[in-house]
Amino acid sequence: MTDLIRELHLLVSIAKLDAQLNVCRREISLLPEKIDKTQRSIEKIEKAMVEAATHLDGMGKERRGLEKALEDHNEKIKKFKNQLMEVKTNKEYTAMLKEIEHIEKEIDEKEERLLLLMDELDQQSTQNEDFTRTNHERKQALLQEKSEFEARLAQLNDDTTRLEAEKPKILVELNPQLKKRYGRILAKMGDFAVTHVEDEICQGCFSRVPPQVALEVKNNDQIIACQACGRILVHYNP
Repeated sequence: MTDLIRELHLLVSIAKLDAQLNVCRREISLLPEKIDKTQRSIEKIEKAMVEAATHLDGMGKERRGLEKALEDHNEKIKKFKNQLMEVKTNKEYTAMLKEIEHIEKEIDEKEERLLLLMDELDQQSTQNEDFTRTNHERKQALLQEKSEFEARLAQLNDDTTRLEAEKPKILVELNPQLKKRYGRILAKMGDFAVTHVEDEICQGCFSRVPPQVALEVKNNDQIIACQACGRILVHYNP
């Protein structure tokens, strides 16, 4: 194997490795937002469930408050009726009757509200059960999705670390001049310096490569650069 062919084989290895790294890094850049979006959806569901439970709890407290008030009012009426037998003046008697009438009116209002509230509570309890069940299922699905995103991110980070560790082992075998050229291109482009041609398209900048150049690249027997982006072009099957 000639030195040039060997160098090209090394460049092919680097191109494959950089392509994998680029895919990993691209996906890594997208996953945190996906995880955050899923977490926001989970928190939104949790908030809605808390609000629904709080609303139902508030209705329950109102019911207990009405029941206590009715109990107190009935006790007052009972007490006033007992006291009617003891009053000594018509004025006191009339005043006490008015007080009893006022309390009875409040009782009627509270009983009416209690009946309505009990119906609302029954409906709300049923709705809350359905709402809670549906949202619990949605939350579990989102938690699973988030877990999968996090596992994928961890895997990609591991893959990136592994690939980055492999790269210097290949680069060290390049001749110094070609290694410097690779470094200059990489510094300029920022992602990768060697890529392949697919259907006469540079897979680095996606510019069209002249047919003759594409054919020469396919031979993998000379160092050829993309005329548009300057990346080194090699041939391999992705």
